[in-house]
Amino acid sequence: QQFRAGQAMNSTPAAIPVVSVYFMIKLQVIKILFLALLITTTVCKQNKKTTSTVEGDLFFRPLRYGSFYNQPDSLIKKFVAYADTARLDSLRSFDKEILDTYYLLKSEDRLYSPFVELKINDSSFIKLYLDSVDYNIIKVYKRQELQASNKKVRIKVEAQKLNNQISICKKLISIDKIDGVTLKQEKKFKIYDYE
Repeated sequence: QQFRAGQAMNSTPAAIPVVSVYFMIKLQVIKILFLALLITTTVCKQNKKTTSTVEGDLFFRPLRYGSFYNQPDSLIKKFVAYADTARLDSLRSFDKEILDTYYLLKSEDRLYSPFVELKINDSSFIKLYLDSVDYNIIKVYKRQELQASNKKVRIKVEAQKLNNQISICKKLISIDKIDGVTLKQEKKFKIYDYE
């Protein structure tokens, strides 16, 4: 059999494109898989809400608003009807704040969650939303008993911050009854305990 240079040259270029096409397809599949993995990792990191340690004193306020927990159905229905028809651009700032809280809690599925208020420092307060098990541990502390014994309740939690005024308790770290003033006596308004 004779070997011709022309045949060798004709057969080699035909083999190279087949290998090249196969290699290019394989490379594209790897790129797509890598890109999908990168996007998934980024989305997971964004969806994973960060938590931080929050510490503050249990605070009792004369007027508390923040969820539908322990509220009658008639009040809930009226508020939902109001929220669904209210025009945000024509509301007073207080009403707008209430509706903003409502929409935020609704998006986090926390409308029916119990909450307590914590005094973080002299002028900063947050609403801390909890599950009912943790809330039941905290609600045993009564304002008048704390005031009579010059005690206050210090609460430390791992919390997810939703905004400057609202956090969600992810882990109850500690509850300590310590020396201190719970709240000065307010004679103008009745102050309710957590129920």
